[in-house]
Amino acid sequence: MSELVLETQKLDKVYKLGGRQVRALSDVNLQVKKGDFISIMGPSGCGKTTLLNMLGCLDKPTYGKVVLDGVDITKVPEKRLFKIRKYKVGFVFQTFNLMPYLNAIENVELPMEGTKKSGDEKKKRARELLKMVGLSEREEHRQHRLSAGEQQRVAIARALANNPAIVLADEPTGNLDSKTGSEIVRLLGQLNIDQRTTIVMVTHDGHMAARAGRMLFLSDGRLLAKEKQGTHLLKKELICPYCGREIQPDDTFCPRCGKRL
Repeated sequence: MSELVLETQKLDKVYKLGGRQVRALSDVNLQVKKGDFISIMGPSGCGKTTLLNMLGCLDKPTYGKVVLDGVDITKVPEKRLFKIRKYKVGFVFQTFNLMPYLNAIENVELPMEGTKKSGDEKKKRARELLKMVGLSEREEHRQHRLSAGEQQRVAIARALANNPAIVLADEPTGNLDSKTGSEIVRLLGQLNIDQRTTIVMVTHDGHMAARAGRMLFLSDGRLLAKEKQGTHLLKKELICPYCGREIQPDDTFCPRCGKRL
């Protein structure tokens, strides 16, 4: 059994708006194990981003707790949360959030500032990650010279810079066309298989959500009891998610039905 990387217990988040209270999350219980690729699906306004902010130490719950890599982060002082965010969590945002005055390799190096790595070590790590996401030839390109899909690939490489315990992706395909979005989710899936990267992705797109290993559903701030198996889990088990035939780890297309994996 894989070890637990992330757990929430009876998580609630209540905001005060004027004279009334708005409950954004209610009694959310979630477990994420090492090597999981989980999608959390729900419509806009259901609490997906609020939940991700709780998981990534960007905000604290009103009630309940979040345990990240063995640490109850709800009890950690704000001044210590910075280091937990830096070393334990990798973020991938819908809007990429690259620094426009930095090139691709410098953007990937950015999270490593303040670590014990030397300049050469940071550059080597950044080059390795850009190669991993298929951007070896774009190292010197700044944001304006990268396509939207390439910018998101740089953002994914940046998220992995400090080898985090978990990667949190907030609508990572929201600013991409469907073809490019599929390529980004496929890349996340490949990182999950090859590197055992633990990923939680929130999305309102059912097609993208289905590419994960487990599909969870959030509605009006509540995590529903129902759960579905995504196509990615079958791929990890070397079974084509479309025709059910056996596949090989390096197959890009199913040798039987011809569909892209």
